[in-house]
Amino acid sequence: MLSKLKGIESYKKYLETLALSTALAGLMLFIAFGLMSFPEGVETIPRPYILLLLAVFFVIFTVFYESKAREKERVKKKRKWEESYQSLLKGLFLAVCATFAFVTMLAGIKYIVQRGGIDAVGGMDVFISTLAICIIVSMTFLSLLKPRETT
Repeated sequence: MLSKLKGIESYKKYLETLALSTALAGLMLFIAFGLMSFPEGVETIPRPYILLLLAVFFVIFTVFYESKAREKERVKKKRKWEESYQSLLKGLFLAVCATFAFVTMLAGIKYIVQRGGIDAVGGMDVFISTLAICIIVSMTFLSLLKPRETT
């Protein structure tokens, strides 16, 4: 009975990984469609809202990195201004990346809707094939980013 419960636990891990890689693949697919829409001049979000989104992401990621720096500060002593500077740079970089991904994802969704659905942008076969490729790529990224245990 205990072995059956352990089996359920491992299936849960497989399902979580499958769900995460499929969600990332969907995001990648919509970002790709968003990049396809940029040459056509599709404006998804007005620029002031993009700047506001960038500011919100900047604050979120900077606070995240500052909290990580405070945790490390207990272990190692480092200059406080260096940690703040690094937190600001890391927060800015991630904020720009997240804003770009969010805006291009919305542009991709708008691109598909304006074209009349999935059939108008290549058909269901092309959509499923590209989704499958994106799932493989996202699973590869997830496995590469997974922390390794050191012995």
